[in-house]
Amino acid sequence: MKKLLLIILTFLVFSTSYSQEKLTNQSVIDLIELGFGLDVVTSKINSSIVEFDTSLSELKRLKGLNVPSEILTLMINKSKAIAKAGIFYLKDNRQVPIYPSMFSGSKSSSLGAALTGGIVSAKNKSYVPNTYSNNKVYKQEFTFYFTSNENDVLTKNWWFNTASSPNEFILIELKVKKKKNQRELVTGKVDGLGNAQAGVGGESSIPFKIEKMQDGGFKVTPINILRAGEYAFIYSGFVPVGGNNNTVFDFSVQ
Repeated sequence: MKKLLLIILTFLVFSTSYSQEKLTNQSVIDLIELGFGLDVVTSKINSSIVEFDTSLSELKRLKGLNVPSEILTLMINKSKAIAKAGIFYLKDNRQVPIYPSMFSGSKSSSLGAALTGGIVSAKNKSYVPNTYSNNKVYKQEFTFYFTSNENDVLTKNWWFNTASSPNEFILIELKVKKKKNQRELVTGKVDGLGNAQAGVGGESSIPFKIEKMQDGGFKVTPINILRAGEYAFIYSGFVPVGGNNNTVFDFSVQ
């Protein structure tokens, strides 16, 4: 009886501890080492927010620690099911999200064009705060996931509801302005003949190849290796009513 009470108490402690955080590979190992059966571990996985590493090397390690095949299969399936919409990059065989940045402002050079009688083209530039991105990329391979949940259209992830593939994004290099602690890109221009071009991209966009993945995502790889610098994926498709396109998915290439 005392042993049963101890097991129940231990489980409650672990349940309380993990309720405030994501269930990880180590969480599963801990539960199994405490002697919980398949039904308990399965229920815990199904009722939790999870962040599993299911790479081949990690699955091999878990198998060596006597994690049952049924649990490994559930971990793989659960990881696929909770894949969030967004852009991710690879780090140590794990998918890490690229957290977006907001434009901090814009500036037009139309006055200079007017003073020179249109000889100098006018440019509209937008700025991203900080000299370098917090997203550090070493392996230049990205993964895009999209959602079909209509309730997310105007949330922070509406890009991944409106778009259907990475073809609706462009990849562009950001110009670093160290003295101003910011990065800039041209978001529009008017030449001396009055021809206007709105938006980013065009000849300055960087081409990339797209591969559809079995889990529903898209693998995106630049056709040419990116040199060290600052870059961003920018949504260039249809903007829904009530939405705004003032966000860039920026990253630093090391």
